Amino acid sequence: MKELITIHQANMLMLALLIAAPVIGVMWGSFTRQVPRGALIGLAVGGGNYALWTVYNALTDRLGLDTVKNLAINLVLFIVVGAAAGFAAAKFGQPKADADPQISQDNSDV
Repeated sequence: MKELITIHQANMLMLALLIAAPVIGVMWGSFTRQVPRGALIGLAVGGGNYALWTVYNALTDRLGLDTVKNLAINLVLFIVVGAAAGFAAAKFGQPKADADPQISQDNSDV
């Protein structure tokens, strides 16, 4: 039976994502007028995805695709990485609140 997608095709897809993610991030950043932030997010997404793909392949090649040990290690790895990404997004993703808001709540001139 022939594979739907080969290892080489999957590796090329991940490499294309590694290259395309920062470009998409810059485009998104220019749309929101935050080019450095968009580039950084794109680089993190592309690089992180490629790093996880490489680690996943190394673990699967070493432990075997259909072993419980491989499943458990990958599950823990992806939970830890996902939690770290979530905490980072919560800490650095929120805009800072202004200490002295300029919005007036006075409606006396209406």
